[in-house]
Amino acid sequence: MVAAGLFGSLQAVAQDAQSGVKDLEAGRITKAIQTFQGLATSAPSAENYFYLGLAQLKAGNPDAAKQAFDKGVAADPKNQLNNVGLAGVALAKKDGATAKSLIDGALKETKNKDINVLLRAGEMYTLFRKPEQGLNDPAEALRILTIADERDKKNENADIEMALGDAYTLKNDGGNAVTKYENALAIRPNDAEAKYKIGNTFLRAKNYQQAQKFYEEAIAADPEFAPTYQDLAEAFFGSRAYKNAAKNMDLYIEKSQTTNVDDLLRSAQFTFLAEDYAKAIEKLDKLKGKSDNPILLRMYGWAYSGSGKVDESIDALTQFIQKAPEKVIADDYKYLGRAYLQKGTPEGDSLGVTNLEKAAPLDSTENLYREIGKTLYGAKKYDQAIGAWQKAIAVDTAKATTNDYFQLGMSNYLQASRIGRDSTLMMGGDTAAIRQAKEKYYASADSAFLKVNQITPEWSPGYYFRASANYFSDTKGAMSTGEPVPLYEKYLEVADKEIAADAAKKEANKRYMMTAYKFLSSYYANKNDATKSREYLSKAAELDPNDKDVQNALNPQPQQPAATKPAAKPAAPKKTAGKATK
Repeated sequence: MVAAGLFGSLQAVAQDAQSGVKDLEAGRITKAIQTFQGLATSAPSAENYFYLGLAQLKAGNPDAAKQAFDKGVAADPKNQLNNVGLAGVALAKKDGATAKSLIDGALKETKNKDINVLLRAGEMYTLFRKPEQGLNDPAEALRILTIADERDKKNENADIEMALGDAYTLKNDGGNAVTKYENALAIRPNDAEAKYKIGNTFLRAKNYQQAQKFYEEAIAADPEFAPTYQDLAEAFFGSRAYKNAAKNMDLYIEKSQTTNVDDLLRSAQFTFLAEDYAKAIEKLDKLKGKSDNPILLRMYGWAYSGSGKVDESIDALTQFIQKAPEKVIADDYKYLGRAYLQKGTPEGDSLGVTNLEKAAPLDSTENLYREIGKTLYGAKKYDQAIGAWQKAIAVDTAKATTNDYFQLGMSNYLQASRIGRDSTLMMGGDTAAIRQAKEKYYASADSAFLKVNQITPEWSPGYYFRASANYFSDTKGAMSTGEPVPLYEKYLEVADKEIAADAAKKEANKRYMMTAYKFLSSYYANKNDATKSREYLSKAAELDPNDKDVQNALNPQPQQPAATKPAAKPAAPKKTAGKATK
């Protein structure tokens, strides 16, 4: 009975150890630590201490890991696993020399014959994927794991193949990495970890669609394999599917039971990007007092900016930039700039633009020069807006939009109209200098509107404003050169098509169509083409029967010959015209 009881107790310990190892491999680190802490108390063996230390290492707790490995060495000095574990602690602390000495010593003591020691030694050199986590040495890992692979005569140890795949992954050798993971799958079919790690090779190559495919296969194989959800979240983040990124990061935290602050901050970031600002702030509130990481200030600043809490956002981001200038990235200036813009004051606009201009050259996800141009245009700082829209187009000319060129054209157009009127742009009353400056801006407007016509030939505003730019810039007189004529005619042709497709556009085009009709009527009258002149007057009268100028021209008093009174110049467009988009 005593023997049976002892056997049952040992069997329970073994089952607990297997369960703990499974949790460790599946990324349920907190649960694995709890299991091996219990085993280290009830069955203090070298192996149990090793797995407890390994779990602490993976949790980012090198000091706690060292305590466990030291106890493992004391429990069985001949067992070299814990010396290998201490090498992992040295790597976590970026002490490569100590790590190599410990691993070389462990391999020498076992004469390179203990497959488990060889495997764990190779794994230690691949444990830390990111430089901030610790040192790695994939070349040394491959050397050691190749010896282990040679010792595996029957080729039945899938863990060795997995570790070799990890080493090749760190070397950015995706082809060999996938081969090794596939070898592991041949030994251990439908293995979730192998599929997950194949997904990782595609994630590293930024092939997000393929990465997602393998991650989904890994989840199907084992829905409780926690790391898959974390990297699937990263794959969705890479493809800008932020809601899916947030959802899967939440699943990772739930299944791994992680309390790692960096993971929780990443979760808050994805939630913010998914535009659930209240939930992002709620997640950040739970971290208060648990971390002095300045990144917390960054995330508060971003989330407050998105939720319209302007002053809180400005305060948090200003503090972050002051406390951690070496960590500042483009997004910090971007969200600080947007927070200032939300204040809706001249000072806020100025500070907003200043910060967006810091972010714009560094930002690879958004063309912030568009935002800058829109703000400056709204503030009627047209000359500065011109520079912003030029940069917006230069960032990626191949992807420049109709609206980019239209806003550039409008900024030039309105800047030209201000010269000679604005007291700061009188140029000392020098008429020639004023004319030359106006011509420069109108010519630039014409070039920009031409691009609008080329990109979107069936969009009428591009033709109207190009015609108007030619009208106002024509130093010889529009009536004599007729340069605006084909452009106004093209505008009317395209506008008619737009109205035929959508009657609501008639009212939106009415003012511009009246200007075009009046100009064309006057032009043809001056060319002694009374038929053409009257044709355009009739169209104008049909569009607006209450226009007195048109009615007087169609029905002249006896003392005024018909169709000889010039129509009014096209009026400079209202500022709101520049908001037209395609």
